[in-house]
Amino acid sequence: FSKKLIETLMNQNIIAIDGPAGSGKSTVAKEIAKKTDFFYLDSGSLYRTVALYFLQIYERQKIYQSIENWLNSIPIYDFLSKLELKVELSKTDSNQIYLNGENVSEKIRTPQVTNVTGYFANKKEIREFVNSKLKELSQNYKLVMDGRDIGTLVFPNAVNKFFLTANSEIRAKRRYEEWKAKGIEKDYEEILKEILQRDKSDSERELAPLKKAEDALEIDTSKLTIPEMTEIILSKLKPVSE
Repeated sequence: FSKKLIETLMNQNIIAIDGPAGSGKSTVAKEIAKKTDFFYLDSGSLYRTVALYFLQIYERQKIYQSIENWLNSIPIYDFLSKLELKVELSKTDSNQIYLNGENVSEKIRTPQVTNVTGYFANKKEIREFVNSKLKELSQNYKLVMDGRDIGTLVFPNAVNKFFLTANSEIRAKRRYEEWKAKGIEKDYEEILKEILQRDKSDSERELAPLKKAEDALEIDTSKLTIPEMTEIILSKLKPVSE
């Protein structure tokens, strides 16, 4: 296939759903996948896998400096060359993520990994690595993907792009309810504080800042249910050429 044909295929194979934390993008992306022939892919799961890989090395080598300082001192490309990341997509069950042959689908969801993933996602080398994996997958699968820069940097020419927003109090309440449903009690005010801090860091960071793509359809989800969000996006999907 020509490079142009591959690019066209990739852009047709993507439904990009970007937005800040708690805007509903992950939940609605999963619903879109259920109702279409697209697979759901959480781009954050790939960053989590890379974070776990480096965290394992950090702990194995018993590094006596902060993980952030250690990350700034190592040849990241050299380490990434030894990382094999495989994603098994599923329409009926959760996607399975493999790190150097080991299924780490559960391990990447631990609080320990969650707490350090941001350090790694801000590294240019790691973003390039993850983006290349996302583009590889898009050549073989139709993907509905949520993130913060899917429609701006990863697939800027995607045919279907959406940007979800909601006010911070609503988003904090959603996160609070999510934790509660998992049996975890969290303070609402603390969650709201974390969301506001995350918004600030996401929008102000130099590398891949959170912003709406010019040609993305913006949807304020503050007063919408998940079925309503899903229906709006499904009704706005642009047909792609065969």
